Amino acid sequence: MTKIKLTIEYVGTDFCGWQSQTNGPTVQDTVERALGSYFGCDFVRIYAAGRTDAGVHARGQVAHFSTDKAVNCYKLCLGVNLALPASVAVTSAEVVGEEFDARFSAKSKTYCYRIYASPVRRPTLDVNHAQVYRPLDTEAMRQAAQLLVGTHDFVAFRKKGSNLKGTVRTVNSFDVTERDGVTCFTVNGNAFLYNQVRLMCGLLVEVGRGVYGLSDVEKMLNGTRLRLRTLPAKGLTLEEVFY
Repeated sequence: MTKIKLTIEYVGTDFCGWQSQTNGPTVQDTVERALGSYFGCDFVRIYAAGRTDAGVHARGQVAHFSTDKAVNCYKLCLGVNLALPASVAVTSAEVVGEEFDARFSAKSKTYCYRIYASPVRRPTLDVNHAQVYRPLDTEAMRQAAQLLVGTHDFVAFRKKGSNLKGTVRTVNSFDVTERDGVTCFTVNGNAFLYNQVRLMCGLLVEVGRGVYGLSDVEKMLNGTRLRLRTLPAKGLTLEEVFY
């Protein structure tokens, strides 16, 4: 058997997330059927670095599968992409060792949440950015983001209904940049709770608006839940998985 590592890019707008399910189209199902078409079967089961929620995008999702057939990785990318919709593409494929696992071999992941400031909607940005109506205080958000770096109990950043038992996670870095009215929150961590990134970025937005301050960030790190909305999924992109 040969194990193949895939890097996959997709616009999540029209999908019910990554993971296969019965209530709508998913990225996993779409890629598995395209692989099946390439190899002459119904589908090929793939295993990803992690799930992305409905509406979340990816530039560097990673998945693997095993096959007993000879594989030319370049031709695999071209052939599979012919069977994929315009919103999904396999951007690279490579043969890896049997010990590689897209999920369990991953060391960390980088996500980016993008926001544009404008009183009117910007259709070309709306695809993968959330909108705020006034400029945000970038320096205040930078200071707040640094408080979130490190190993913390992120229980207050866990969306209610999550069935995960452990809530301690490590954020390796959290950068806030702004250019021409577009703010990017770039966060790298070993793993994240359900909706944790969108909630952390939502807190930073409230800091940028002047609603909350640094002491409020500390309160949330100490387990106090503040009134906070989960930012829209469309602003979030899985940028890269590190091994």
